[in-house]
Amino acid sequence: MSLLTIVQDAADDIGILRPTSVVGNGDEDVKKLLRMANKVGDRLMRVFDWQIISKEQTFTSVATLEQTSILPSDFDRFIPETFWNRTDIFLISGPITPSQWQGLIASSYSDTEARKFHIRGGSVYVQPVLGAGKTLAFEYVSKNWCQDASSTAQSAWAADTDTGIINEELITKGVIWEYLNSKGLPNAAQAAAYEEYFELLIKNDRPSSEVLVAGDIFGGSHTRHYTGAPPVSGRGGLF
Repeated sequence: MSLLTIVQDAADDIGILRPTSVVGNGDEDVKKLLRMANKVGDRLMRVFDWQIISKEQTFTSVATLEQTSILPSDFDRFIPETFWNRTDIFLISGPITPSQWQGLIASSYSDTEARKFHIRGGSVYVQPVLGAGKTLAFEYVSKNWCQDASSTAQSAWAADTDTGIINEELITKGVIWEYLNSKGLPNAAQAAAYEEYFELLIKNDRPSSEVLVAGDIFGGSHTRHYTGAPPVSGRGGLF
């Protein structure tokens, strides 16, 4: 599939004219579908730590509080509990909140076996200060959920030939639902199809006893119980 075929499939299901192009197309329906395709891709990237856009970063520490220039250009967020000092074999916990961080600094926190980290201004800060030359590593979620025809990852659709990195059928179902909802025509069958496919994919993506529930993306009566990722603002119900 590609951006063009995603939008064409969505148009077919919605019941509007199938476009022959997307990017640069002046038709209002096509422009809306492109906007929805970007919205859906970005949202799906943020609500779950998909393994296909999860990566590892390694670097060598410096003997200062601030570890500069270690966040990759495609960084969106840390995968919790994956930041390790591989040299001394201990976990660095975080990221902690600004208030927690300031409390550590004010109290001269010094537990070297339970270091904490904080993100500010694109840098990672570790307290207590690390020694220089340590091998550190963490896993993170990339903000790049689609790619161009040459497989260069990107964070938004830019050409009709772009393809999804996140499952394209899921993106298509999301585009259909978002389009109908934006027109004041929410469709229960389309919503159910989107939810069911989302849940199927996340269960197969990272089998775990702490499973993400549909409420994490759709809101409503579902209760969030997956604690391994940042909280997500639900829709407050589909209908």
